[in-house]
Amino acid sequence: MNNSNTTLKDNKLKFQTTYLNYRLLISLLLLSGTKAFTQNNNKENDPILYHVGYQNIITTDSGRTYKPAISKSDKFYYRPVEIDIWYPAINIENKLPIPYGEFLNLLEQRSNRFQNDTVYKSLTTELVQYLYINLHIGDTSKLTHLKTSSYQNAAAIQKRFPLILYMSAYNGMSYENLNLFEWLAGHGYVVACITSVGRYPGNMSTKSADLLEQVYDGYFTLNLLKTRVDVDSTKIGSIGYNWGGLAALILAMKFMDIQALLSLDGSEMHYYGESTDEDKDFSELKNSSFFQINKIKIPYAYFESGFKQKDRDVDSIFNIHTLTNNQELYIHFSKATHEDFSCLPSLAYEKTNLTNSSAIFYKQVNELTLGYFDKYLKNQNKLLSQQISAIYQQNIGDSVYPAVDQNKKIAFTIKGRIVDKEKNEVLSYVNIGIPNKNTGTVSQKDGSFQLDINQGQMSDSLKFSMAGYMSQVISISDLRDQKKSNVIFLNESFSELKEVIISKKVSGLKTKGNTTTSKFVSIGLPLKFLGTEIGVKIKLGKNPVILKRFSFNISDNRLDTAVFRMNIYNLKSGAPFENILQRNVIVPVGKQKGLYTVNLIPYKLEMKGDIILSLEWIEGSYSGAGNGAIFLSASFLSSATWHRITSQGEWKKATGLGVGLNMEVQEISVQ
Repeated sequence: MNNSNTTLKDNKLKFQTTYLNYRLLISLLLLSGTKAFTQNNNKENDPILYHVGYQNIITTDSGRTYKPAISKSDKFYYRPVEIDIWYPAINIENKLPIPYGEFLNLLEQRSNRFQNDTVYKSLTTELVQYLYINLHIGDTSKLTHLKTSSYQNAAAIQKRFPLILYMSAYNGMSYENLNLFEWLAGHGYVVACITSVGRYPGNMSTKSADLLEQVYDGYFTLNLLKTRVDVDSTKIGSIGYNWGGLAALILAMKFMDIQALLSLDGSEMHYYGESTDEDKDFSELKNSSFFQINKIKIPYAYFESGFKQKDRDVDSIFNIHTLTNNQELYIHFSKATHEDFSCLPSLAYEKTNLTNSSAIFYKQVNELTLGYFDKYLKNQNKLLSQQISAIYQQNIGDSVYPAVDQNKKIAFTIKGRIVDKEKNEVLSYVNIGIPNKNTGTVSQKDGSFQLDINQGQMSDSLKFSMAGYMSQVISISDLRDQKKSNVIFLNESFSELKEVIISKKVSGLKTKGNTTTSKFVSIGLPLKFLGTEIGVKIKLGKNPVILKRFSFNISDNRLDTAVFRMNIYNLKSGAPFENILQRNVIVPVGKQKGLYTVNLIPYKLEMKGDIILSLEWIEGSYSGAGNGAIFLSASFLSSATWHRITSQGEWKKATGLGVGLNMEVQEISVQ
């Protein structure tokens, strides 16, 4: 994934995978156990110097309006601003450290405080459930009661310290990097976290108008904190994570108070080709009058993750770091994920026995961050020089700028038509692609298709498959050598599924699968590649059942119209294997939200055992904003969500969150 995180977007928790053009809630964490944040996990020669105080400032920026078309007497007329602050503190003897759950609870509190159209009562619970499932924590109390090193309203040390503004990730807030804030405050910095809040009702987007709201929140905070007795207003730095990296960059462009800038895998390093909408928004932003690269004359560091071209094609990369003339530090960590730059993957590891790679990496990032600001805000260069030298010597990171993977450059386009061999009729909605390579498409209504082939795929083969037909596998080289447009013939197959015999005795109706209609928890399904698919495992039982109805709930809909297909797969080694349907089950979707139900009785389907029930996009979406997207209701289940980018692509399993697909079935009595 390019960049990711979550919280307030549409005031819902969004699960998005690395290839999606929306942001990831949290990585799929493979951690176990949980320990408290402590101050004694550091090297003996690099101790925490101070206790850490915390304050939550709730205020208003009277220089900006917030909710449109309301009177000045309305509480939302002026821009609300909430600031989380960490600082060196004293006199904590009679105080207890704040549990981590208090910072998670800010999600729900701020979702309600930043708008008055809806009251949210379960966001914290749902977020905690998702985190503890993916952290493999036995119960939620271990996460919510996790001790931090922050002490509420502890007395500040009467000494001036450098100020660091942290710009949160896309719709993010303080819980995403709490340990970093405590680390910096414990080493003599005041840290202010700027929540990612866009225009009313507070939802961030990739539009410049929303991003600028976070930028101006940062500037308002900067001026407000200059008056604090413990802030040295002559020494100010800024950190940005994810989309917040871009916000921190623009803040430094617009206001000359920032003296050192650090981006943790920020979105200003833009990889074109993932999302039409986001590419357009980013281009408009960088071509705007307020995006002035020549104003970046301060030290600028960028720490980048790897894997950004693993599951997607990249057309080009906008690398701002090659365009600046400042003192620059660029480190590429090829084995780190984007989520490793937040504290979330590190919540459940043993501090005194560092064995988890994410936890070790996060500690290194914290130390690098401290060394960087010690150099430019405290004139202490030794620590950073030693850290960088060790990173390069140990091959943890390098300084080589990213380049477009030439193996993923388009080499040529294969075009053709799919035809029923016996009937000589065109076949619509045939799945076409390189198996498990995330390059694929679906044939159109007239049977036609075209597929771009990359340089690195010349020796691969294409698979052509559809319910009710025998699959064909043809080498790309053979298809390329055809002088005319390719015509692919498919033969009908014969089903092993039994048709329903009405005379059989049947029992009452039951619902199998996930029936959630949640408006808060949802899974985004962006419509970029035909064949993108999402599914969930359903246990039908040992006895045969008749499939009566298929249902799912759309919690958010950014389409005018699109066509989907219901698929049912058997399993092999626990994963989706073959589509066992013999007829297409077409599911048209309009612009409406809410419950969609498909009558399955005409298909006369009878089956048993474990299956994967999925929803696949098969015909072009129409949306006023480029690529469309829908969000399907989901819930926190012991089961998982299966998904893949495109037709014939690689299936991936995301644990802890189940998409809301279900079927109404009728059991057949065994004689």
